[in-house]
Amino acid sequence: MRGVNLGDRLDDGANNFDVIRLFMAWAVLVSHSFTIVGVAEPFHQLGTTLGSAAVLIFFAISGLLIRRSWELDPRPVAFLRKRSLRILPALVVVSVTCALVLGPLVTDLPFRQYFSSMQTWSYPCWTVLMTPFGAVLPGVFVDLPRAYNVNGPLWTLRYEVIAYGLLLVMGMTQALSSRRIVTAVAATAIVWACLVAPEAPLFGGWNAVAAFAVGACAWSWRDRIGLSHPGAALAVLACLASGLTGLLTVHVAVWTVAAVYLAFWAAFALPLFGQRLVSWGDASYGLYIYAWPVQQSIVQFLGTDTSPLLVTALATPAAWMLALASWLLVERPALRGKPAPGPRSAPRPLAGHIGRE
Repeated sequence: MRGVNLGDRLDDGANNFDVIRLFMAWAVLVSHSFTIVGVAEPFHQLGTTLGSAAVLIFFAISGLLIRRSWELDPRPVAFLRKRSLRILPALVVVSVTCALVLGPLVTDLPFRQYFSSMQTWSYPCWTVLMTPFGAVLPGVFVDLPRAYNVNGPLWTLRYEVIAYGLLLVMGMTQALSSRRIVTAVAATAIVWACLVAPEAPLFGGWNAVAAFAVGACAWSWRDRIGLSHPGAALAVLACLASGLTGLLTVHVAVWTVAAVYLAFWAAFALPLFGQRLVSWGDASYGLYIYAWPVQQSIVQFLGTDTSPLLVTALATPAAWMLALASWLLVERPALRGKPAPGPRSAPRPLAGHIGRE
């Protein structure tokens, strides 16, 4: 098969982005099934985890699509409103649900003591504010390998907001109009991620920001980026080879760039696949933010010696149903409040980009 051009495929509207995001959210769930019971996952031997690799792909896709969103409607207030409507409503609901529904069911404390604790009532606020160290609920998950960790994956949202902010600043200062500046920023983000890598085992938040920056940079070079099967194979081989070097900086740099290429290759160079899974809408965000509390609850009731595969098997349908409910009842209605397109908006939005602008 001949390679395809990223710019051409962005224009034709057919892609696998929704499906990829859904699979990446599930990959995070699978990865965390090992983490939650205190067992190293097999993928760890490659120098990362399945969940960390999935987060890089999430950010890579977000970088391209959020950059495109800005180019179509470069109004700062509209940009902030769209970003807020995409993230905050579901985050508020999941935090309140954890505090007022899940917490009372799994806490070690009596109900009266649980509901009289300030931690219970402050949890939604600290969660929505995306505090660096997260928030805890009194008596919840105290004896698990990941003790007191109510919703671990939410730490990445802070870095996504940082990435949004950086893109907004570059857009408002006209820096996005220069390929050289955008490329320099992406390169700097990779270097910074490599420098902080020793302080962030596996892949940290700045590595995800770097993936976002490279994804946004790809928009600037979309007319020159080819996506092909040999290119994807080379990206995979580069990831495997980087692990053999023993150099964490090389590993981080290679995986960041490779994640971006592989995300776009799967979205545009492969035939459409799994579309029935996303026929209800984009449930990836809901799956991402509900899976961990479900998994922790399963381990709480079944014990810490529960098999990671069993945790995955039980958590997948439960988290999937919560994710669909989140999309249908919270996220999709909230997105109806997005501002009307600006005068520079393209007449045809990118298909498969449901609610993610």
